[in-house]
Amino acid sequence: MQGIPNLIAISRRKRMIRIIPIVFFLYLINFLDRVNISYAIDAGMFNFLGVPSKEADFIASIASSLFFVGYFIPQIFSNLGINRYGVRKIFTIAFTAWGLITIATGFVTSVPEVYVLRFLLGIAEGPFYAGVIFYLSLWFLKSERATANSLFNAAIPIAGIVGSIIAGSIFSFYGDYPGWRILFWYEGGLALVGAALAFFLLTDFPHQASWLSKDEKKALESAINEESAQKVKIKWTRSLKDRDVIILALVYFLGVTSLYGYSIWLPSIISSISGVSAAESSFLSAIPYVIASISLFFIATYSDKRQNHKITTFLVFIVAALGLAASAATVSIVVISFILFCIAAIGIFSFLSPFWAIPTKFLEGDSAAASIGLINAVGNLGGIVGPIVVGYLELITNSFVSGVYAMALFSLLAGLILLLVKREKIKTK
Repeated sequence: MQGIPNLIAISRRKRMIRIIPIVFFLYLINFLDRVNISYAIDAGMFNFLGVPSKEADFIASIASSLFFVGYFIPQIFSNLGINRYGVRKIFTIAFTAWGLITIATGFVTSVPEVYVLRFLLGIAEGPFYAGVIFYLSLWFLKSERATANSLFNAAIPIAGIVGSIIAGSIFSFYGDYPGWRILFWYEGGLALVGAALAFFLLTDFPHQASWLSKDEKKALESAINEESAQKVKIKWTRSLKDRDVIILALVYFLGVTSLYGYSIWLPSIISSISGVSAAESSFLSAIPYVIASISLFFIATYSDKRQNHKITTFLVFIVAALGLAASAATVSIVVISFILFCIAAIGIFSFLSPFWAIPTKFLEGDSAAASIGLINAVGNLGGIVGPIVVGYLELITNSFVSGVYAMALFSLLAGLILLLVKREKIKTK
């Protein structure tokens, strides 16, 4: 038997190849289904449903936000289920449900129908993101985790690029109507494909991996057990009350508020700034995502190498705050404002990978599953606040500038509050 470090290094490549591409593609589908409504909004979806133009953006923000009300519900207990039973069955059910719901959204004829389906979509998608973050903690060591998280989270900006191209192409070919309906049908079908991929290609736990040798499995389990021994064993219900877990939930809430305020309104903000069509703004929306996808990997790799995840996350939040504020301040100079708005995407999306490396440093087992679920659940309530705040400020000011300033403030607060996290381990009394 080779030494454990050598076996870990050999298995790392196998783990990266066999796990990351699958969860990456699944997250790409997940994020497409989550934000496809942003392109439909810009294409006039709610106008087609009979909403007056003056009220359309605010009604749309409510519809977007209802997703996160439903999303909150299954978080903690779905993660506990993943810890006990694995991801394959839970993800297969989730992907099937949200694929059918997304397809149904393409058939809506009234605003209440949109509200109900967005709420149900949130419930269906709830188990996925926190489940993958926990799932990766079962397969990757502390020194590997932010890099693994970054490759997974790179699906967000890549989904933005792919979604922009898909939406722009559909709107160019079919027009705004029935283009937005076809968009939902197409991307709902992708989710059904994802259900099959999750069931047949994912492996629940390392000891079940037929693609690792016995020695590689033993070495990985030994290394994971060694890391676990350094973590204080604590009942999952107590971990939810921990000071640092609560702070991280608040930080994630603020970061996600900016992220979804940005993502949901990105095509509409670009249209507002530049006066282009829905198809053109969809294509232009790809640019911030391209920038974010490149920066995300390098930032995560740096934070893994230096093991300074907290400071890196803080600095990334500051980049987002400065970029957004500067973009709003220069809105009269379209090109410069757009460039700064794209730079802000570096901070808005790149915080995810180093951030999620923080709680997995001191949590394990059920306490990790439950706490990650709590942080993700509370944090994603920002998906309610972000779109509504931006939409409401646009309604009362007839401009997205105030909303961009609001997103800058949320990012700044997230960075400052993160500095309050002190401990590397949860201590019992």
